[in-house]
Amino acid sequence: MYRLNYEQFDRDNQYIGNDLGAVMKEGKTVFKTWSPLATGVYLNLYLDGEGKSRLESLPMERLDHGVWYVEILRDLDGVFYTYTFEFDHKTRHETIDIYAKACGVNGNVGAVVNFKTTNPEGWDKVKKPKCRNACDAVVYECHVRDFSADSSSGVAPEHRGKYVAFADKGTKYQGVNTCIEHLKELGITHVHLLPVEDYATVDESKPWLNQYNWGYDPKNFNCLEGSYSTDPYDPKCRIREFKQLVMALHENGIGVVMDVVYNHTYYTEESAFERSFPYYYHRIRNDGSFSNGSGCGNETASNHMMMRKFMIDSLRFWATEYKIDGFRFDLMALHDIETVNIIRDELNKIDPQILMYGEGWTGGESPLPADRLAYKWNSYQFGRVGLFNDNIRDSIKGGTFNPYDKGFVSGNRNAASTLRRGIAGSVPHYQINDAKEACWAFEPTQAVNYCEAHDNNTLWDKLCISAKNDSEGVRIKMDKLAAAIVILSQGMPFIQLGQDFLRSKPRILKEGEAPNDVNIYSHDSYNAPDYTNSIKWNRKLEYKEVFEYYKALIRLRKGSPLFRMYTKEDVNAHLHFMHNDDWNCVSWKLEKDGECYVIALNPYYENRGFGLPEGSFYLRLDESGKMNKQPVSGSFVCPPLSAVVYKRIKNI
Repeated sequence: MYRLNYEQFDRDNQYIGNDLGAVMKEGKTVFKTWSPLATGVYLNLYLDGEGKSRLESLPMERLDHGVWYVEILRDLDGVFYTYTFEFDHKTRHETIDIYAKACGVNGNVGAVVNFKTTNPEGWDKVKKPKCRNACDAVVYECHVRDFSADSSSGVAPEHRGKYVAFADKGTKYQGVNTCIEHLKELGITHVHLLPVEDYATVDESKPWLNQYNWGYDPKNFNCLEGSYSTDPYDPKCRIREFKQLVMALHENGIGVVMDVVYNHTYYTEESAFERSFPYYYHRIRNDGSFSNGSGCGNETASNHMMMRKFMIDSLRFWATEYKIDGFRFDLMALHDIETVNIIRDELNKIDPQILMYGEGWTGGESPLPADRLAYKWNSYQFGRVGLFNDNIRDSIKGGTFNPYDKGFVSGNRNAASTLRRGIAGSVPHYQINDAKEACWAFEPTQAVNYCEAHDNNTLWDKLCISAKNDSEGVRIKMDKLAAAIVILSQGMPFIQLGQDFLRSKPRILKEGEAPNDVNIYSHDSYNAPDYTNSIKWNRKLEYKEVFEYYKALIRLRKGSPLFRMYTKEDVNAHLHFMHNDDWNCVSWKLEKDGECYVIALNPYYENRGFGLPEGSFYLRLDESGKMNKQPVSGSFVCPPLSAVVYKRIKNI
């Protein structure tokens, strides 16, 4: 292997141009790639996307800073290509271009594409939704296949599990809205898509196998996954159909967030990065082995200038070509803080309203010092970037990795302190002195509040395990209480597709496996079949009252800026926790410019009384999501296992 002083190597070889990859202009096509230690690089042109019909192989010319170049004096739109890299004048590896923006089936061969020919009709006329700051967003996490794979989705059979399902209008199940009609009805502001970049573990050439993966096994970072297209052999098809998805959501005022997985590559030695330039794009331990901070076999080296550049160039491409409204970074703590801040700066140049958030943890130990990595505990060093709030998550429903562990909503009487931190946006608050580990955010815009995501048990399944001795009716109350905490706390609320109608992930037991409380549910459904993962839209009909409650919470949040304060100064000035004799009865007041709300949480199985500030109030939101205009003053009763919201009546 190469023993490099990477900092010195980057100073000598860093390339700053924005033209790596295949670029068409003025009737010619220019190919550029970066590999400073290669002794030769060759461009291979193909007629097909499987690399079977080679047209020619051309030597590339070496330029400054390790760039290799060849220019073809014709428009190669629709032609496929790879590179062959030679090292030490003997070892050769053929691979797809890491900068390829389109590819053939299964992503082994790049494609030259004129992107202007991929725009759906009206693409240039549709504007991106506005989002002043992260606290104005209500994010809904979706997997493309889960969204519409089930027949209850109402989507045309040929569109089920595909990008274009998001553009199918008027979809219903027995009169209940599904798919995009559901998104509009619920009132969310952004759809967060699990990875749609080309990933490795689904064979796009065999759609009849109904293979499944979440997509956290990245292969080509600038190409779209083909299994979600109606024709994975046509590079333009997946591009056009994904643009139809984006366009349909934008037409309805909904932004699109991409889940990006730059922290590792699915393949290591066989990855396009390693074949392009061995031991550069991944972090290497002192013994020469690949470090594995991702838990997936390797981790990328964001602190190396050309890996950093690759990430920035890739994000710029997605944000501009596809009009993406936000990015969620998988295992973001594997990226160095400097890179994370530079990415935020670059996204701001495109559109300051682009959301940026990620996981503030790793999947293993990294050789880069912990104080340089974007861990949650280093959050003040990258305060413009959001982080998943695992503190509020675990305080609401109990520890994620112990299915029997209880949280605030299911009977834990020691969770209220951490919960209060989350309610205040995880920023320092003048009334709170304990649970200091849960006070980590630079601003409330940094706190991504959630209690359910694709990982681990769904909230409903967790409650079915940890509160198994309670009735379904009681567990529904717990679920709705959890939703109220997530949606009415300061910060950015994040919910999973189907959470609003008690999504469950039933597991298929192995032959001879006896069922128990835990194993009948899937807590890690990354490659489970549609039986487990697909959304069963009939549950929305069955649990319509739960959906209506989530919908009412979102409407309330969007209706007042007091639920969406975006500075810690505003939170301290306008959010006041109210005194209750029982610490577990949590209530707080939001007040500014004559507007005043009181929110109360009752985690007990019986009614509890709460006090009101001076003045008359009306019940703005009860345990069913409804309001009652009858004036109330002095005090009120909160029903068991529920949240209620009162609003002051003006001029009284």
